[in-house]
Amino acid sequence: MKTKKITQTIIAIFLVAFTISCSKDNSTDLAPVGSVALKAKATINNTAAKNSTSAKGLSLNITSLKINIKDIEFGVNEEEGELDSPSDSIYHDLELHGPFLLDLASGNTSIDIANVEVPNNVYDKVQFELNKDTDPNSPIYGKSIEIQGDINGVPFIFWTDAEEEMEINFSTLNTNIVVDGTTTTTTINFDLSAIFGAASTIDFSAAVDGNADGVIEISPDNIDGNADLADLIKNLLKEDTDLEND
Repeated sequence: MKTKKITQTIIAIFLVAFTISCSKDNSTDLAPVGSVALKAKATINNTAAKNSTSAKGLSLNITSLKINIKDIEFGVNEEEGELDSPSDSIYHDLELHGPFLLDLASGNTSIDIANVEVPNNVYDKVQFELNKDTDPNSPIYGKSIEIQGDINGVPFIFWTDAEEEMEINFSTLNTNIVVDGTTTTTTINFDLSAIFGAASTIDFSAAVDGNADGVIEISPDNIDGNADLADLIKNLLKEDTDLEND
């Protein structure tokens, strides 16, 4: 009889401990969440139709812009962020893996990338990686960025297969992504003004059709002799991309 009572006591203690443990687990629920509707667009200052006249007097027409990205992350503003819970690390590692092929010259003001739940917090940047497209059926297979158009009526194509991380901040100071339980819309703006806009300092008259096939190819493989220009365009696109809140 004494042994039976001891056994019952041990079982009771175990059940109490288990209940306390479950209660603790439930107390570390994920922080309240809202959602971010992430979009993308391409712009050229003072140019509604993606046409422009360069600083060198050349007529530039952009007909297609495709960018392949992956591993999108939202960066917490360390000064204004308020999230402080045992589950923080879950969200600091949150990624939209993708890849995402962005077709930014389709005539739309902006396109949807994804709608994702994130914890209520203040975010000041978005990070992602330029990704070389590995889908053989993709229109930009083997490339991460491709821009097509014409220079003074001569077709051109710019492309790169660069795989680099991009950290994008807001174009206006003191602006952040504030997630407070509702849906916030944020747009990645690929600003082409410094490349193709009227105030561009790029001398596209130096771009040549080296192999005389009727298309000016501006690419890292230097097939037409325009590799330096290709590198400049890629770097300017990275430098002049920013975030906007709609």
